[in-house]
Amino acid sequence: MTIRVFQAVTQQQLTDLKIPETTAFLDDLGSSGNPQAPIAAGLFRMGQGEAMPYTYEFDEFKLVLEGEMTVTEEAGTVHELKAGDLIQFSAGAKVKFSSRSSGLAFYVAQR
Repeated sequence: MTIRVFQAVTQQQLTDLKIPETTAFLDDLGSSGNPQAPIAAGLFRMGQGEAMPYTYEFDEFKLVLEGEMTVTEEAGTVHELKAGDLIQFSAGAKVKFSSRSSGLAFYVAQR
């Protein structure tokens, strides 16, 4: 298949990551299936609650589609993101995700 359409993806219910005290949901929407150049794309939703720590084992981009998110690097640098902002993570990055309200992001990852 050379073309695949995913309709109304921003309206679908995402899988709860079930992290205590954290409101976070994530689902891969699709992947390239190419072992030489793997690409995955999906949605990440973050709500109010405790910050969610995460260590990247792959390169990824996140584009905030709705609301806002905060990304705090291990060294303490804080990135306040709003709808329309794009952030890049390199493999090995250690961060914490949080939100004062809620946010929805689309991601593309090489994994």
